[in-house]
Amino acid sequence: MSYVRGKLYVVLITILGVYSLLLHAEDAVKKPFTVADDIGLTLFLGPRGGEPQLSFSPDGTYFAVWSERGRLDLNRIEDSLRLYRSEEIQRFFENQQALEPSPVWVVRRSTSKEGTIINKWRWLADSSGIAFLERSADGELQLALANLRQRRIEILTSVPEGVGMFDVLDRNHYVYSAAEPEESTRLQEKKRSEPDAPAIVGTGLELDRLLFPDDPRFIKSSHRKCLWAAIKGKHFAVKNDGALIFPEGELALSPDGHTVVTTVLAPEVPASWEALYPAPYPKTPYGRIRAGARNVRQYVQIDLRTGSIQSLAGAPLAEDAGWFWGPQGRASWSSDGQEIVLPGTFVKGRDGAPSRPCVAVINLRSRNAECVETLRLRTEELVNGHTEVHREEGYHYVYDVHFVEADNQQVDVGFINPDESRGNNEYRRSADGGWEVVKQIKDDSSVSQNGLQIAVKESFNEPPLLVASNEGKSRTLWDPNPQLKNIEMGQATVYRWMDKEGRQWKGGLYKPIPYIAGRRYPLVIQTHGFSEDQFRPSGIFPTAFAAQALAASGIMVLQMVAEDGTQLDQCTGMEEGPCGVSILESAATQLIKDGLVDAQKIGAIGFSRTVFQIMEQLTMGSLHLEAASITDGVMFDYFQYMQMPERMSREANEVTGAAPFGDGLQQWLKQSPGFNLDKVTTPLLVNAEGRDDILFMWEPYAALRYLKKPVDLILLNTDEHVLTNPTVRIASQGGSVDWFRFWLQGYEDPDLAKAEQYKRWRDLRKMQAENDKKAAPAGANASLPKVK
Repeated sequence: MSYVRGKLYVVLITILGVYSLLLHAEDAVKKPFTVADDIGLTLFLGPRGGEPQLSFSPDGTYFAVWSERGRLDLNRIEDSLRLYRSEEIQRFFENQQALEPSPVWVVRRSTSKEGTIINKWRWLADSSGIAFLERSADGELQLALANLRQRRIEILTSVPEGVGMFDVLDRNHYVYSAAEPEESTRLQEKKRSEPDAPAIVGTGLELDRLLFPDDPRFIKSSHRKCLWAAIKGKHFAVKNDGALIFPEGELALSPDGHTVVTTVLAPEVPASWEALYPAPYPKTPYGRIRAGARNVRQYVQIDLRTGSIQSLAGAPLAEDAGWFWGPQGRASWSSDGQEIVLPGTFVKGRDGAPSRPCVAVINLRSRNAECVETLRLRTEELVNGHTEVHREEGYHYVYDVHFVEADNQQVDVGFINPDESRGNNEYRRSADGGWEVVKQIKDDSSVSQNGLQIAVKESFNEPPLLVASNEGKSRTLWDPNPQLKNIEMGQATVYRWMDKEGRQWKGGLYKPIPYIAGRRYPLVIQTHGFSEDQFRPSGIFPTAFAAQALAASGIMVLQMVAEDGTQLDQCTGMEEGPCGVSILESAATQLIKDGLVDAQKIGAIGFSRTVFQIMEQLTMGSLHLEAASITDGVMFDYFQYMQMPERMSREANEVTGAAPFGDGLQQWLKQSPGFNLDKVTTPLLVNAEGRDDILFMWEPYAALRYLKKPVDLILLNTDEHVLTNPTVRIASQGGSVDWFRFWLQGYEDPDLAKAEQYKRWRDLRKMQAENDKKAAPAGANASLPKVK
């Protein structure tokens, strides 16, 4: 009997062992995460982040969600709108059916190689479809209509220079801004003829516009877009006394389709405006009202049939009066077309005293104006080279206003707080004609209708899911990335540290695969932000950053951000460079103390604004980086300053403490990274985005090349700043992975297509070794904790 039991025991152990192997087989065959996997992800956020785009139709019958992914097989971006029937989602809860409800229609568009394809989408008022701006093959935006009843896409406009702003009532009634065809043709012909002209006026133009006059971006930006309308399907340019009308802001079409509210430049600022609408504080750098000026906008009502223009508030926009980060949203009509709510203007005080800007409701019959919410004050002042920022209690940035359920007795104000959290204040008109808050909502980026709530559930460590909630129950509607079940990703955690000034910071720490506790790993620091709420495995942007792909290669990655969004206000003016260095060095120091990082194998990536931070680190910092890369960003060097003195001068002068002329040049010699490139001891990868960007990124490359220091220059064939094109992303993000693996791990990809790349880099490594021999014996990392 014991023998039988023994045999059974052996068989049982064998079965359990086989079961265990099968159970872990899936983990064993998981493949590492690559840049190609990153590009192919379906995300509910665009390349610049933001909030998920979710919306119920006005009648509540349907629900729509936008998503985007890269298609390497097509070398294109693919955008989608998935439309669900609300009733089917309700049944999904009631019946507890296993299968996720299928959308009634999926609108897929992949018409351009770069840039978001479906832009500014919104439901028609009768819920029969969705209007949006679609990016065409040549990159221009055209007004499109997705007809839900017919399951058909219709392009409503066909203009050479594309659509700027729009609003749609139905397929026969809409407004948009675009270039007048004759003017567009004339300007393009003028641009083409300029190279053959005996002389070209260059005054006021930046250097790249003179060198690259055929660049389509410069041709497009050389004229303004005028107002167009369609009434009963007939297109026409709206004119006032025979003159074109040029809207300066978003368009809001009336319920009858005959009137639009927008902003235009005031013909001439009256003297009374200068006194009535003063700047928020005397030293504001963002503008103020001046009598006689012609660069101030106001809200107006335009009759599309006659072209007549009527001022609504008789006052300027809050932005143009110097109110920092004034409202940007659209005006909104009441359902009866009798009132309009404006996101940021002034209401004249009854006693004629100066007033503050507010969210205002205008009665179009009586022209009576009422303030719903007064805008709070945010001030900036440069004190001893440091920008001091102050905010009034309750300050936030208004981004959306609308009447609640088309009821002109209620107004909803959507806002963004300084820490980037969102919320809504709902106001109701009181008996005395004023407005009072009746509801405050902390926005969680979800939308709801009749008890049904739809949201995107994700975090920096959790791929996104579309989920629905009802009566406390939650179910997944759609998993857009099932392929991730077969991909191994590095563990990401929130990492906190303190800099030497006592400021608290945090970032996302991506641990390498496989991660072994107690081992010290190479580190790449990615600058420019981190969000706990968003799944962005490359980093906050898809340009240059490649966090999870680097982690899959055995490199630890820290994606940095402030502990509180407002803390970066301390890193302005002359403090910006030293503050950026302090954040980076304190993070590296803490990771070394924690036994996570090899002090001799640290790299960093700068993009856009944080290129300056990396160049400051390379020229002024005490932490030696083994490798670094920079892509399309400001460095506040002399050559960038000379290319665009009018655009760059104010910020550059603040950052360096002076203008680079006379005695101020001595300050630049000390402060600007461009004049201190002889101190660089780190191999640097310089990436330019487009040929005009070569000029912008030229100085560090040229100087380091002259100084015989290891530097490589890559021209990315794009005119995008935040990259979307799949193959360009491969070049940018894949280039980052190759560069840091080469310098931090000594690794070379065996792909034969990269042979020339590694030949160049091996020559740079020899150059680096020769420079190290000539360098002083004192280690650059002497101030860091010793690695045992």
